Amino acid sequence: MASTGWIEDRWLKKRKDPVTGKRERTELWGSNTKRYRVCGIPGVKKRSFETQEEAKDWKITAIAAVKKHEFVDDREGEILLGDYIEQEWWPRRDDPVNTAGPMKSKVFNHIVDSQLGRSPMNTIDEDHLIAWKRELKARGLSASTIEVIWNHLSSIFKTATGKRIAKNPCKHVDKGVRPTTSGGTKARAWTRTEAHVIRTAMPVRYQIIADLGMFAGMRQAETFGFSLDDIDRDLMVLRVRRQLLWENGTRPFFKLPKGNKERNVPLSPGLLMKLEAYDKGFAPGKVTLPWEGPGNDGRETATVPLLVVTWHGNRLHPSSFNNRTMKPALAAAGLIAPKEEGKRWGWEASREMMHHRWRHTYASVQLGAGEDVISVSHWMGHASPDITLKIYAHFMPDRGMRGRTAIDRWLEPEVHQGGAAGAPRLRAVGSEEGKSEGAA
Repeated sequence: MASTGWIEDRWLKKRKDPVTGKRERTELWGSNTKRYRVCGIPGVKKRSFETQEEAKDWKITAIAAVKKHEFVDDREGEILLGDYIEQEWWPRRDDPVNTAGPMKSKVFNHIVDSQLGRSPMNTIDEDHLIAWKRELKARGLSASTIEVIWNHLSSIFKTATGKRIAKNPCKHVDKGVRPTTSGGTKARAWTRTEAHVIRTAMPVRYQIIADLGMFAGMRQAETFGFSLDDIDRDLMVLRVRRQLLWENGTRPFFKLPKGNKERNVPLSPGLLMKLEAYDKGFAPGKVTLPWEGPGNDGRETATVPLLVVTWHGNRLHPSSFNNRTMKPALAAAGLIAPKEEGKRWGWEASREMMHHRWRHTYASVQLGAGEDVISVSHWMGHASPDITLKIYAHFMPDRGMRGRTAIDRWLEPEVHQGGAAGAPRLRAVGSEEGKSEGAA
């Protein structure tokens, strides 16, 4: 009985009266309490129903779901999405400080504080998601920002699937409902002229930031945390050991590069010359900052003679650098509109033309030169070559061409030994003639 469950009548006592042989009424008789309760299904909470027929149907369905390991008590999904995020999902997160702040801001401002956040989790469907997207658009959010928030929402539902809800509603909608901005936009590299004009328009003190991105594929935070001590002249490599990040834009700290792993990048003679020339013109700035996460031999702080610092010898801040150095250079190159006169901020949006495009340029040159994807993936610090291919496959216009010409060259002797009318005479693999050739 325990393995299959049973239905009990809550209005009647379980044991019969020894005198009358009948089951006496309980104190619940005739009350508004649901009369029939399903019990005894392993891992399933008891559940009551108005009628015995409802109880039987639910018991059959629940047992079948338990056997398939697919049972989810829909009562668990009655929690509001916002409450689930605040009480369960967010407290279990352990994100790096540089990503936790932006993530929390997006999730709490645009999911918790929305009509969707005030809805029970087990009621949210495609119509709810469509209405929520309209709400975000009405708030003035860009398509790319909405896509990021959607991905956060999907990960939230994923953690609740099988526990509070049966399926992730973000995964079971029409393709047109899902935001897909990034998938349709290919990474773009600078042309040689664009790269020259932009770099030249930057103050000389900061041109080396562009060089490290373009000649070594380094991320912006990695260039901010780079030191001449990270150069290995014997092996001609740059050791990418750290990045300089800011928590909530106010507290700088060091940590390992993305993915918590160091990497070596080939150092070209041209970049080495630029680094040595820079060293003669600008003094490094020794900075001591907290160290977050693994690495640094477990020490809480790290002192680094940073290659690039501000005019006043301070560590670089990404927002200040982008608005005072990168965007003016883009405007000087005619790639974005000039800032309105008298305004300190208010540049035209240029997310696709910021430091990451130096990295895209590095990847395009390396792959275009025939470097293998695995090596380029390692040099850029990607988690896997799959990521490199997904982003940069279009920088390999001749992929397949080398293979086609190689097979032609491999068959070339056979083609020229052809039979009648110049037809190629191909030997079967494993034939006696082929074996004798192989032995020879």
